[in-house]
Amino acid sequence: MLKKTLACALFLLLMGIAASALAQGDQVEKGKALVDKKCVMCHKEGGLAKPAAMLVGTNTDAFLKEAIIDPKKAIDPKVKMPEFKLSDEELQSVIVYLKSVAKK
Repeated sequence: MLKKTLACALFLLLMGIAASALAQGDQVEKGKALVDKKCVMCHKEGGLAKPAAMLVGTNTDAFLKEAIIDPKKAIDPKVKMPEFKLSDEELQSVIVYLKSVAKK
């Protein structure tokens, strides 16, 4: 009986991990689509990775959200990046994507 319970608990744990990984992958794809749509004009291919690595690697999600929606306040008043109006879900997807790019 203990083996069945343990096996069932392990199965549920693995299913939860798999579901979380799939959700994370979905967020990465949504974030990539938003970056491709809104950021690619200035952050051309290869240009996005360096700023992402610099900002993402050392800052919190809260800072990254602020940097996207109000970059002059969060990063530098002289920054030329425009403010973006994104939902909380869109912002989180962009951050998950940027973190995935910064890891590479």
